[in-house]
Amino acid sequence: MTTRADVVRRVDELAAEHSGREFADAIRSYSATLDREGQEHLKQVLLERAADFDRAIMDRVDARGWLRRQWDRAAPR
Repeated sequence: MTTRADVVRRVDELAAEHSGREFADAIRSYSATLDREGQEHLKQVLLERAADFDRAIMDRVDARGWLRRQWDRAAPR
């Protein structure tokens, strides 16, 4: 039985060791070693991290828009 903590730890290790396509391949290989419960944990962890990434991107886009508006307001006309 694989715990969620085990999955999180392994995903962190794989993320530190690999990037891009290599990371995806490593996750596929890791998933193949897991039981059904472990695969569910893996799916949840990856979905949560993807949502966090999307949220971080949108926060940066929003912040840049705010910064640009402030800069434009401060610029002499």
